[in-house]
Amino acid sequence: MGLFRNLREKFHDDWCSECTSEMETVCRQLYALPTMTVGHYVRHEEPEYYKKHLVPVDRKADIPTGMYACGITAYRCPQCGHRAVKLSVFLPVRDVEKPEQCLYFEQGEMDNLLWSVDPEHEPIRQTEVPGTLDGKSAIRGPYYH
Repeated sequence: MGLFRNLREKFHDDWCSECTSEMETVCRQLYALPTMTVGHYVRHEEPEYYKKHLVPVDRKADIPTGMYACGITAYRCPQCGHRAVKLSVFLPVRDVEKPEQCLYFEQGEMDNLLWSVDPEHEPIRQTEVPGTLDGKSAIRGPYYH
């Protein structure tokens, strides 16, 4: 499984795991990870950790020196409707992203972070999931500045 994830991350992180079609980018967002700094990085696999600690930022310049960042990309397959979220943890150093970890969530684990979904009460609170999949987010803009 680790080999498949490494290959997927390097070459085709936007392929659908259900039907192998190319997925469309629904939204991208950059987050600061204030609990992680240089020399104090700890790997986490659980989505709850990230939902609790991520702080949205508009651009890399807003992230303090030595603090880790996360880029989140949400995908949707136009063929079968399958959704996936890629979370990339990296350390921004000058104009380079030094990757630490890449996680994929395909069971809706990050929906309440991305779409402000409250799973117990309302299906969608602040805004709706974009109906068009033109690669631009109606909620938040791209994070590669």
